[in-house]
Amino acid sequence: MGRVHWLASYPRSGNTWLRFMLWYCLQQRDPVDIDINAATPGILGYGSERVAFDEFIGVKASDLTHDEVLAWRPAVLRRIMATGPSFRILKTHDARVQVGNGQELIPSDISSTAIHLVRDPRDVALSLARHLGRSVDETITLMGTPGQRMSASRSHLNKQLCQVWSSWSGHTESWLAPASYPIHTIRYGCLRADPVSALAGALEVLGIRRPAARIAAAVAAASLETLRAQEARAGFQERGRSGAFFGDGQAGGWRSRLSQAQRQRIEADHGRVMRALGYL
Repeated sequence: MGRVHWLASYPRSGNTWLRFMLWYCLQQRDPVDIDINAATPGILGYGSERVAFDEFIGVKASDLTHDEVLAWRPAVLRRIMATGPSFRILKTHDARVQVGNGQELIPSDISSTAIHLVRDPRDVALSLARHLGRSVDETITLMGTPGQRMSASRSHLNKQLCQVWSSWSGHTESWLAPASYPIHTIRYGCLRADPVSALAGALEVLGIRRPAARIAAAVAAASLETLRAQEARAGFQERGRSGAFFGDGQAGGWRSRLSQAQRQRIEADHGRVMRALGYL
């Protein structure tokens, strides 16, 4: 059975951007361009896709409760890893929590390493609100809700099954907690300020050797400016409900865009973890 290299983050923390850079480095030759709707297929599904779940379990997820789906997801992931390539980088927005009889939603027995991206929750609130098509105040409430589940609607079927984001603090602490496998945390601000060094560090953790020129080429090919331009021309399958997926990608943009009351709410909800990470 293969083992997973996780690319984990609370949503809107740079996961998709880093995925494109990693995809470039994994290619046998330098691609001329990154096709945002065709690249990174091996860095996507992680057992929460409805079609894969139904196929491996033999029971439609729509016939199960969300608790039952979550309890089955580790088994689905093990079956996927038993039938595919031994080396896989899988994205997840799930927290490291226990589900169904105390089992791990992110199973340690098939986990090799993890790259954990973390972003200042004040910036996350702005980006996530735009992506979800919700107000900033609604998004701040969502981010402060312990055990928060997403894709849990019973009124329609989502492509993604129920996921456990938890609160921003709960999610972040779960990935900062000790594990039986190495977890390498990258701050989004560092990724934005020096993407070459951040990407080189991620590749080292994954055990992937690439020359400096290849790493620099990956950063250039997957610049946020390039990704935004391509999305404007061709669209992007992962776009949210309120426009383009790729925003300005600022680190610290909250200073001019959050009200004092909104900033204070976020800091009240997440101050302890923010201080531990140097955000306060």
